Amino acid sequence: MRDKRKFLSDLNELKQKLEEVYGNIKLDDIVDKLEYHYELGLININHASIQLIVSAYLKSLGYRVFAEYEKKGRLLDIYAIGDVDIGIEVEYGYLPNPSAIIAEEYLMSRIALKILRYSSLSSKFYIAVPSFYAPPLPKELISSKDGEDAKKIIALIKRFHNINYIKVEDFKNIKLNGIINVNVSELKVNIIDIEKYTLLKHSYG
Repeated sequence: MRDKRKFLSDLNELKQKLEEVYGNIKLDDIVDKLEYHYELGLININHASIQLIVSAYLKSLGYRVFAEYEKKGRLLDIYAIGDVDIGIEVEYGYLPNPSAIIAEEYLMSRIALKILRYSSLSSKFYIAVPSFYAPPLPKELISSKDGEDAKKIIALIKRFHNINYIKVEDFKNIKLNGIINVNVSELKVNIIDIEKYTLLKHSYG
């Protein structure tokens, strides 16, 4: 059962800690937007906590930050404007029971879908994850983006999601600049560029 009071209590506790850590930021606007989307049933505390921490980090760097930002009819989890504009999608690694024995394939399809949907909406695009989760990335989205690779990714997405509007041409403008690693307990944010992350993943499979 969803408990709004618990959600707000946890979120405001996290907000206070972040404002103490960074000192020069205010997060009321982010909390208000997250509360609104919680009431719509679109986010939970796991998702919102990462949004809030990343928002605080970016605000401390001087960015204007927006949560659940609508652009071209789509909602970005985080949109930040500074020297460049940055789009960020949160991926917590949720795995439904039917996909338990094909976990990596399912999670790759989720990430591929996020990249295809949202990465063209900003100059730079990142996936934010909790520090305990190392997301599996489809290599076809990182290296080449030719027609055959695109078809493989489309097939992977359609295997798990009832989506028919994706076309090979949609791959022309996609990108993934890196992974944002978020330690929720310690309120730490580490941005890992995609080349470094790919090397890290190769080192342990």
